[in-house]
Amino acid sequence: MEDEMDMEDLFGDGAGLSLPSRPPSKELYQRLDELRGSGCCQGIAWSKWGSIAAIASNGAALELRNLRCHPENGTWALSEPTVTPNFSSALDGGPLKHLSWSPTGSDLAVIDAAGRITILAVFSSLNKPSLSRACGGDPADDLHGIVGCYWLNIAPYPPNRPTILHGPGVKDGPNYKYEAQQGPVLGPCHPSPSKSAFVCLTTNGLLRLLWPQNTGKWCESHSELESIVSSDDLITHAAICPDKTGTLLIAFATTSKQLRTVRALIEWNPTKVDKVNSAQWALNPTIKTRHLAVTSWVHDIPSDTVNASHMESSMVQLSHLEFLPPCGDAAGRMAPPTILAVRSHLPGSTSHYNQDVHTTVDRWEVREKPQTIHPAFEQLSSRRNSVGSQPGPVVYLKKLESFTVNKIIIALETMNIGKVLFLAYADGSVEYRDRLTMTETFNDGDLDRVWHLSQIGFSYPNDDPCLQVALSPSYCSLVQIRNDGKVKWKQLDYQLADIGSSMEDGLYAGVVAALSLSCATAVMRNVNYDDLLATANKHATARKSEFAYDWLTDLSRILKVHMDYSEESHHDVLVRNTTIQLCLCIQNSLGFKGEFNPRTFSGKFAWLVLQLRNIVVLVTMAANLNVPQSGPESDKKSPLEDPEVINSLAGSVRWVLDLLAWLTDTLLTLPSTLPPTIDLTKASNLPLPELLAHLHSTNTISLHLLLSSPTRGFLTAICRRLQHLDYIARKAIVYPGVNNTPNPQNVNQNSQNQTAAPSPALRAAYLQIATLTSDTILRIKTMETLLGSLASLVKNAYASNNPPLSGSQPAEKARNALEIKMLFGGSFPDAFKSVIVELFKKEGLLDAVKEEIEPAKLFFADFTMLEVDEDAVSVGKRRALGRTMDCFQKRWLLNPEKILLSPSSSAAAAAAAAATGAEGSSSQTGTANASLGAAQDGSGVGSGGLMGAGGRQGARWRRCARCAAVMEDVLTQRVALQWLVMQQRRCFCSGYWDTLAPGEALA
Repeated sequence: MEDEMDMEDLFGDGAGLSLPSRPPSKELYQRLDELRGSGCCQGIAWSKWGSIAAIASNGAALELRNLRCHPENGTWALSEPTVTPNFSSALDGGPLKHLSWSPTGSDLAVIDAAGRITILAVFSSLNKPSLSRACGGDPADDLHGIVGCYWLNIAPYPPNRPTILHGPGVKDGPNYKYEAQQGPVLGPCHPSPSKSAFVCLTTNGLLRLLWPQNTGKWCESHSELESIVSSDDLITHAAICPDKTGTLLIAFATTSKQLRTVRALIEWNPTKVDKVNSAQWALNPTIKTRHLAVTSWVHDIPSDTVNASHMESSMVQLSHLEFLPPCGDAAGRMAPPTILAVRSHLPGSTSHYNQDVHTTVDRWEVREKPQTIHPAFEQLSSRRNSVGSQPGPVVYLKKLESFTVNKIIIALETMNIGKVLFLAYADGSVEYRDRLTMTETFNDGDLDRVWHLSQIGFSYPNDDPCLQVALSPSYCSLVQIRNDGKVKWKQLDYQLADIGSSMEDGLYAGVVAALSLSCATAVMRNVNYDDLLATANKHATARKSEFAYDWLTDLSRILKVHMDYSEESHHDVLVRNTTIQLCLCIQNSLGFKGEFNPRTFSGKFAWLVLQLRNIVVLVTMAANLNVPQSGPESDKKSPLEDPEVINSLAGSVRWVLDLLAWLTDTLLTLPSTLPPTIDLTKASNLPLPELLAHLHSTNTISLHLLLSSPTRGFLTAICRRLQHLDYIARKAIVYPGVNNTPNPQNVNQNSQNQTAAPSPALRAAYLQIATLTSDTILRIKTMETLLGSLASLVKNAYASNNPPLSGSQPAEKARNALEIKMLFGGSFPDAFKSVIVELFKKEGLLDAVKEEIEPAKLFFADFTMLEVDEDAVSVGKRRALGRTMDCFQKRWLLNPEKILLSPSSSAAAAAAAAATGAEGSSSQTGTANASLGAAQDGSGVGSGGLMGAGGRQGARWRRCARCAAVMEDVLTQRVALQWLVMQQRRCFCSGYWDTLAPGEALA
């Protein structure tokens, strides 16, 4: 071996050893039989919002899972399944067969073997479905089995708004220059911009359209596509796609090996009503169809040899039929609609290793050619000077070159607005192919032109056999159903070496670029990107402490984020800036290491600001909007007139007042903690890099909270709103001539202007607010004055900088870049040296604040509620409380008796809970049973939940899948409080909720 002996010398034939591949499993044979039997048998599906639905192994129930961050250590994994009851086979519909999520992310079509369709809705929680459409009215007949289905695209808003695809990132010097592409949203669409409709085709040729009426009720229209007269005409597989003409294209295969195409037009026929919004018009859709072209999907095997061998027999059995809609490439070339037919071959016996395994993919393009009429036909007209009309174009199917792979395809999806085809194989491997050429892509490792993590060396580990695959909505992870029936999540990972630790490393920079592109595209498509956070979390380690900062910097460049509010006095625009929430969410997620572990600097900063922003939103909405009451539509009431709303806001008021006091305390003590080389009172001797290093090492975020204009804006906004709330509270308490009898003539007036006497309950609620604002350590007006003075100083500092950072477009762009750095936890601009000095110098801004504070109150203040102190004593105190903060009402919730935080303990907890015998609430299955039968009330309050199971057995939690925050699953009949809770249908970090069964602390 030292002489590097050639294999030819050893074996004499020059051929390398070829080890036999693993034989196909019995389960794969069964799965392939399923795929060949019918076109709709997908047992796992991943929604746009992040909910993963899977048919249970017995085919009788549905399981809902999602990715979730573990509260103990911040790691990501799949949640435990929430199991729905058996809602199909009990009515003789057979086992569940197919799942399909709508593009809204909220509606799930569940189809059984008889073709009956149940539609479930997921509103406020990823694992809490409610029943939108029952399948009981559908016929239980094999001829009505569904062989192909499609959800209509959501109508773009505003109209003609394109779909954006970010990429590629092209290396330009030390940074990447990011390009973008766009494509149209192809119709038809439901007339309502927020709704979709479900189209499906049955074995006997019935085209069904299930659509939600504008009242929310699901209705059905249908049209007969084929007249079935023999078993040869039965349809086995069908595929549906939208076309650029606003119609649907349908391809279907018959048992006689024919491939037929049809065009379908949906006319919605709204019933117009004067003085009624068009969104409320009743719909009465009809479907018109036209047959286009016919061919055979078996083109390369003579009919007389169909049964000549196992191989030929298997290759005339279809396993997938897909219809790819038209799309364009970067060069402007348009690919016409394309039909894909997949035929897979397995050896005839499971006992042999050396038999051939392969899949052939055939392709047809749907093309048009004009028809011409011979001029002689013009002379046949009976009228002189008449002009004959030209006939329309003829549609035909152009056969393209087929390709073969030596694997079994089990899943096929499009990504990147239809430009890339994702293929998943039974051996666990995946492949990406170009839509136009069908050549492999995302495999070149080119760091100068980055598209996707897979392209730069990331891959899915452990290629174990599987039966079904669903790709995540961000295209960066997948879930599998394994041979043993278990569901497994796999994420892209770099397994070759380390990616590096700074933007100077080519691979590190490429990973940042790929994540930025994937996240930006996900945001533009409004889809869940939790799997990207899970991937990034692996790299945001102590050694790569700048990873979150680098990722956010690139992402802000792609999305052209606006972060500069130094000259903005009105805060509505700031609150509506969702890209700020996005960036803070990423910082918060990557900085979270567990409930009782210190957060990173930027994570702690973002976590507090997100909560502050949420309180600003809640108080603003409660103060400015009127909520319709039960009764006449004109009967509206301000939420600030409801005592339950005020009681719910009291915790937020206390939290904000504690935050302002803690912020002041940390600023006042900051100078005493600094090393002697840093003097905050002299601008000439103020080393900003050393100051930043000290702030990061001690996790002191208070200076960034004040100097970053968006966060200063949130602080100013909440001070003004609390001042307003305090004014209303004192007015309610000292109301003259209280007689507890409301004046019916003044019911509709806002609380600011009401003349009716407040009820005792409302006065008691407002007394809480007034007591809090009176007993606070720091008066709200004092903090508002400090923030106003700082805003003026910052504005002057920007204007007096050399060159000035105001007054021109380049200056504003440079100022925005500085604000972006500060929001991400980066350095302060040199222009801020004078601002910092004015803040900390003797008789400066902080000294003025200090004069209005009782030192003893501040010294002995308890800030446990904020959960910001990270020393061992404070953490131990919080842990000993045995309580968890409700992020909505800002009050402590008592932990379950057996709080479960270890990843492996949820199953044991479910068994323990079930053993207690708590009816309707002892397990996750019970929770789902209760919520499934409840009508969707649109409130997000979960009013059908435990109440539907025979009364409330105990409080249950919602836990955010992304940041692990907790809120109680509020059950109330009060309209105003329901409305306020509805604002929390997503967490303050914009993540989605998991609803936990009583006694559970983890999904």
